[in-house]
Amino acid sequence: MEYPSVSLIIPCYNESIRVAKMIDGIKEFIATWHGLFEIIIIDDGSTDDTVSLIKNNLLYKNLLADHKIQLIQQTNTGKGGALQKGITAATLDFVLTVDADMATHPVEIMNWRLQNKATFARDTICIASRTLAASKLILISNRRSSGKLFNTIVRIITNLPFKDTQCGFKLYPRAIAQQLFANLRTKGWAHDVEILLQANKQSIPVIEMPITWNERDASKINVLRDGMKMLWEVMKMRFYF
Repeated sequence: MEYPSVSLIIPCYNESIRVAKMIDGIKEFIATWHGLFEIIIIDDGSTDDTVSLIKNNLLYKNLLADHKIQLIQQTNTGKGGALQKGITAATLDFVLTVDADMATHPVEIMNWRLQNKATFARDTICIASRTLAASKLILISNRRSSGKLFNTIVRIITNLPFKDTQCGFKLYPRAIAQQLFANLRTKGWAHDVEILLQANKQSIPVIEMPITWNERDASKINVLRDGMKMLWEVMKMRFYF
């Protein structure tokens, strides 16, 4: 069965120490995925040398020459805003969002493809869930405990059934992704919750999928500061939906 075409969306902000991992993840994806693809990297106003490291990389130069990659630069908006920009630019059938640290490699989509009988539904969103028994987690800290607490509070506030809204690895039919992200209000870390609330309101099916997730060090999220901000953003969503 044919491989679906995929737009790989990677938001970046001050990722200089992770660019090498990102490039390795892209290489692995290209070597494995036999369908059409495009790679869209969104630099969300980095103040380090993220952009120059990407532009000077040989793989980036080769893909750019083949018109298979683009690097979009914008002023800092937050992860949700970066994804919104990249998804707007996507042109292929499905959109796969992946974090720049490659905690979950893009090639994980191969496992999802096999589990979905070698195809993906054109009306369904697939989201990675680190809480599923079949998921494999490699942990280096206690961040997952705070993540579980956040998701418990999210379920109480929103009535969403998902135990892991925040994993960045998500697969959308492009038309659905562009519709959901078009009017995104939440530009920061809690954007995932708003997108899932929108999907729920529109009766768009969302299924949770297992992944292999390798926690990276040097996380940009401050558990207390960003956690409180995310909860405030989620509480405001009660007035949107």
